[in-house]
Formats: sequence, C-alpha cells, structure tokens
Amino acid sequence: MTQPSTAPLRFLPRILGVSLLAGVALGFAPGCATPGPAQARGACDDFDLDVEKIWGNAKRREVRDGLRSFAGESQVVNVDRIVTKMDAITTDWVMMNRRACKDTLERQTMPNEIYVRVSLCLNTALVQQRTLITQLGEVDRTSYEHIDRAMLDISENIASCQNQAVLAYYKSPEETADSEAAQTADSKTAEAKTLLALGKSEAASGLLNDAAIAAKRSGDERRSLDATIAACNHAVLQGEYDKAIVYGAPALTQAQKLGYAIGEADALTCLGTAELRRGNHAEARAHLESALRQREAFFGKEHPRVADAANRLGNLEAAVASYKTAHELYMRALDIWTKTFGADDPITSRAYHNLGFVHIGLDDVEGAVAWYQKAIEAETRSLGKDHPATALSEANYASVLLLQTKIDDAYALLNHAFEVQERILGPGHPEVAVSLHGIGEVWAARKGYASALEWYGKALTLRKLAFGDHHLETAKTLDAMAIAHYKLKQYDEATKFAEQAAKVREDLLGPDNIVTATSYFNLGLIYEKRKKYKDALGYYEKSLLVEDRVRGPGHVLTKQTRAAVNRLGDLVNGR
Repeated sequence: MTQPSTAPLRFLPRILGVSLLAGVALGFAPGCATPGPAQARGACDDFDLDVEKIWGNAKRREVRDGLRSFAGESQVVNVDRIVTKMDAITTDWVMMNRRACKDTLERQTMPNEIYVRVSLCLNTALVQQRTLITQLGEVDRTSYEHIDRAMLDISENIASCQNQAVLAYYKSPEETADSEAAQTADSKTAEAKTLLALGKSEAASGLLNDAAIAAKRSGDERRSLDATIAACNHAVLQGEYDKAIVYGAPALTQAQKLGYAIGEADALTCLGTAELRRGNHAEARAHLESALRQREAFFGKEHPRVADAANRLGNLEAAVASYKTAHELYMRALDIWTKTFGADDPITSRAYHNLGFVHIGLDDVEGAVAWYQKAIEAETRSLGKDHPATALSEANYASVLLLQTKIDDAYALLNHAFEVQERILGPGHPEVAVSLHGIGEVWAARKGYASALEWYGKALTLRKLAFGDHHLETAKTLDAMAIAHYKLKQYDEATKFAEQAAKVREDLLGPDNIVTATSYFNLGLIYEKRKKYKDALGYYEKSLLVEDRVRGPGHVLTKQTRAAVNRLGDLVNGR
C-alpha cells in the first residue's frame, strides 16, 4: 500500500519590514519679494543670515546635547551624523539661493518671474528645516526613527526647486487670488510634510486641514494639489488606505489636467503605496510603474526620488514573488542611494534589507546572509546597535540563520531585536510582530510547537491590527500556525489556518503564484494525513502546475511535489 508523505510542510521566509521612503509632493512657499532694479549686488550675499536664525551654533549645540541625552552615548555616531547632515542642508540652501539670486541680478540669465518661484520653493524648504529643528529639540521615539527620512525630503526639495520653478513658469503660470492665504497654505503644508516624514501623523492632521482651507482660499490649484497629496500620504501613514485613495485619485486627475509633473508623480506614488498595502497588486503596479516613469522624465534617471520609486516597485515585485525583477529594481535603488548618500547611510541600507529577502526567494541563502550582514554592519555604524532599523535587520537575518539551522544564534538576535523594538517603537508596532513571529519559528525549529503557537498568536494579533485579516503578512503567520498544529497532529486546526492562509493568497496573488502554491502543498500534506487522499491529490496537482512553471521541473521542491502527485495518483486511482 502507498505510504503517506513524510515531507515537511513548506513555508516562505518572513517578508522583511521593507522600508518605504515618503513620496510627498513638493510645493511652493511664502517667499521673498520680487527683486527690483534698486537692489545691489550685495543682496545675494546675506542668505546665510536667514538660516543662522534657525541653525546657528547655539541651536546646533542644543540639538546635539538633546539627541545625545535621548539616544544615549551608544549612538553618538548617529547624533553626529544628523548634525552633519543638517549642516549640509543649510549649506545647500544658501548655495541654491545665492546662485539663483546672482543668475537673476548679476548674470541676468534667469528671468525675474522664475527667480520669484525659486525663492518661494526654497522658502518652503526653510519652513521644513525650521520644523525639523524644532522637532529635534523635542525628539521622541517616533521622530528619532524617521529623522533621516525628513532630512532627505528637505534635501530633495532644495535640489529640485529650480526645475519646479521653470516647469511652473512655462506650463501654467501661478495665479493667486489671496496672497496671505497662499502663504498660510505653503507654510502649513511644509510643516505637515516634515511631521509626516517624522511619522507624526496626529500632529500633522490639524496643519493639513488648515493648509487645505487656505489653499482653496488662495485660488491656486497647485497649492490645493500639494495639500491634497500631503493628506493622501497622511492617510497612508495612519493605515487608512481607502481614505488615501479618496484623496489621491482626484489629485492625480487634477495634476494630469494641469500638466503638473511632480504632483502627478507624487499622487501616483501615494496611490500605488496605498493599493500595495491593501493588497491590490494590479492597481499598485499601474500607479507605481507610472510614478517611476514620471520621476525619471522630470528628475533624470539618477535622482534619489527615482531610487524611491524603484524601491517601491521592487516592494511590489517582492510581494508577488517576482524575485528577479525585484532584485533588479532594488539594485538600481541601491546604486543611486550609494552614489548620493554613501554606503553606510541609513537610507542606502534599506536596499540591503530588501536584497537579503529576494536572495532567499532566489534560493541563494549565502547571498541573503551577505546582504543582511551588510545591513547590520552599516546600521550599527551609522545608527547604533539599539536603533529600530538595526533591530529589524537582525530579526530578518535571524530567519536566514534558521534556514542554516543556527537556531541559538537566531534566537539571540531575535531577543535583542524584540527588546529594542518593544522599548523604542512600543509593544503594538507592526515591526514587533516580525520578532514575535521569528521567536515562534525558533520554537518550531526546536520542535516546541505549543510554545511556537503562543508566539505566533501574539504576532497574528499585531498583524491583524496593523494590516487586517486580508493581508499577505497576516497569511504568513496563519500558515506558520497551520504548520505548528500539523506537527502537533491537530489536523482540524491545521486545516482551518492553512485554508485561511490559502484564501488570502489566492485573493491577493491569484492561484498561479508560487506563494499560493506553498499553501496548496501544505494543504495537500494536511489532507493526506487526514486520509482524504482525493482532496490531497487535488492540492498537490495545483501546486505542481505552478512549481513546474516557476521553479522548473528539476528543482528539488518540484520533484518532491511530483512524487506526491504520483504516489497519491496511484492510491486514488487504484493503480
């Protein structure tokens, strides 16, 4: 008589907490007066006095001392890096202002109208910088985690101001019915963007409402668009993805109507991110691919905002198990970020996380080890051992160590990651679920399946709160719980959890995806143990169809599934 399978259930490596850079719209700000012929050449030499008011020596010392007090001596390197970056932002702001001023007043190569728009945009960046500096003086766990994101947004705003001004001048001249309202809209939007970049969604809410009201009163459609796109990003940050789409969809239509390229790209980015978080992958793909093309056309192929778009699209490809395509996109983002920020910058190291994950999907465990180690080393140097980004890398690397059966090493990393995440991010943060799930995997590797279920249950609670029942992250934990119940010979419970995971994956990825095939194979094993051989054969056959196409007939797992099909085929058909 044909013997039932003894093959282990299959599981996918835990998806990393991929880091998403904020893709918010760039706007115009309250500005300087139109330069007149009476102004002397010396008018271009005093911009450093403007930034000195918000980032002078006294403020620099105050922020440095405050950050060190909050972060502790173990992260002095990170504090010094933040201060150095703020110095660089200040230098860039002065340089861009001085260059635009001299191009207008001395060299007379820039039209006066464009200079006004450059000044407005640069003043927006100054409002953002002032807001960030204020927040650095009141740093908390949320803002500390996202300081680099906020600084990146300011830097990119400064770097693109002249392009924005030229586009606005030649495509759709600004018409402002109420200049005071325009200034209010610009200022409130700029402040809100910085707070959003810092992860302070609640503090940004009132500012966004004020900005929307003032922008409408100003009569300028671009200002209204900037405020609306900021509201879209605010909704994404709060996990209100349907609300984000309510803001983002009309903003996209209006930006396209106005020919507002930056606004269109940012609306596409917000919509694509919201759809990806909802699990609507076809819609997310359409938006994120368009956002990448728009940013390439406007900024050029080597700009950090292009890297952001490539990284987001890579996140989509990784989610649907298109690992080769995801790898190409992540490598592109890595190349741009390395050239722009350096190899150890926290922004660059986000690509290391993602590359570690896709190398697991590509069956390259050694490659995954190399990328995760690179991430941990870079983040330890730039952020410190006890930063949430470093902890997330450790939790992800632990999943690779488990594949190498280095169980004790994985457990040590996960315990440290869990302690850091819970202390700094709070016990309800989604990244805590990564470590909780990982500790469950450690207990499963030690054959302590009852303990594994306790940890998986904690992870499932957090993932449902963060993502809902119908999400791939939730499905991963459901699938892990099915495996644990299977090992405990609790086949009814195993079936329940495995079917829930399979349903989510079918709905979000379709039946022809290799992730969904993992659920099919596991259900085949469970039904075989229950001696429901016909049902088991059906699941094995569904898995084999996908595996033959994706993995190829020569892959060890494909061969395993084919053997199960042949074995049960003989049993069911009486051969």
